[in-house]
Amino acid sequence: MWEAYTTMSNENPPITLFLRLFTLFEVVVLVVAGVGVFFLADVTRPIWPWDIPPFNAAFIGAIYLASVPAIGMLALIGRWAPARLVLAMLLTFTGIGLVASVLNLGDFQFQRWTAWFWFFLYISLPINSVIHLWLYRRRPPAQPISIPAAWRYYLLVQGFVLILYGVGQFVVPLALSSFWPWKIDAFHGQLYSGAFVATAVGGVLISRWAARLEFLAQGLSQIRFGLFAVGGLVLVDATAHRVNWSALGTWAWIGGFTVLTGAGLGMLWHWRTMQWAAAK
Repeated sequence: MWEAYTTMSNENPPITLFLRLFTLFEVVVLVVAGVGVFFLADVTRPIWPWDIPPFNAAFIGAIYLASVPAIGMLALIGRWAPARLVLAMLLTFTGIGLVASVLNLGDFQFQRWTAWFWFFLYISLPINSVIHLWLYRRRPPAQPISIPAAWRYYLLVQGFVLILYGVGQFVVPLALSSFWPWKIDAFHGQLYSGAFVATAVGGVLISRWAARLEFLAQGLSQIRFGLFAVGGLVLVDATAHRVNWSALGTWAWIGGFTVLTGAGLGMLWHWRTMQWAAAK
């Protein structure tokens, strides 16, 4: 399947070997950390960079596991598409994560090696993204296909809502997280805001012109984010029994992630139609 995205190097030029190898390293970290805090929380939580409650561990695991396909595509394919999309989303998420971490240094357990490793990642990743986005700043979108008006408007609306919520959650995290199914502290609220803003940035970036692979990467990210977020809530509450399943806020939260998942499935279907059109 990937040959179609790698054969026309003039239309989809390669990225640097360093970026490709560094991205591969990041994929390994994401898989290990994501699986650890989502599926093996009892083993992972004692060595996490801070004392992380079970629901928060599952949600962070959901964010990491959701990002694996798109970042894995970048490492596997090694070309401007999907690098244009992935680098912008990475810069957004890790940049916000770094600011949130600096603002909440007191939450970190620096006697754990993972706290130092966390800051190594959240400093090196945004720097790496900035350097390569600057390096490729004159490159146009690779193999661009015009996006239908319906998808364009949806992605712009989704982006507006997610950016508005994400920025608000960073500024007033306790107020805008009060309806969540579990109690969110300021640090986690600010940290999570990066996932919402990054999802918005990705959608807006591909709202007018996008390579087929970029549309696939965005769709898979949204599907997995929604499924793992809700799945993590159910998984943790199966033993914790703390979620009020009759609360309106709980179902509003689930509904929001259901919309993200549904839109991701729609993007996957549209990607297939673009594949069929290209094959004719």
